[in-house]
Amino acid sequence: MNWNKTKEFISESKRVLRVTKKPTKEEYKSIALVSAVGILVIGFIGFVLHILNKTTSLTAAVIVGIIAILAIMYIKKS
Repeated sequence: MNWNKTKEFISESKRVLRVTKKPTKEEYKSIALVSAVGILVIGFIGFVLHILNKTTSLTAAVIVGIIAILAIMYIKKS
């Protein structure tokens, strides 16, 4: 075991802990909101893919490709 690397890792970890700070209530709420929206969006996309896969003969790869094309078209439009 390389003790120099271990000591270096511990000293770097201490340095990181010294410069970090507890988030404010507003920062925490913002992080929680963004995380929740991301989880909901990913869940919705998964739900739509599941429903499309069950109701049509399209495979998941084709459905993802169609959604990707639609997303690219929407982004270019904006």
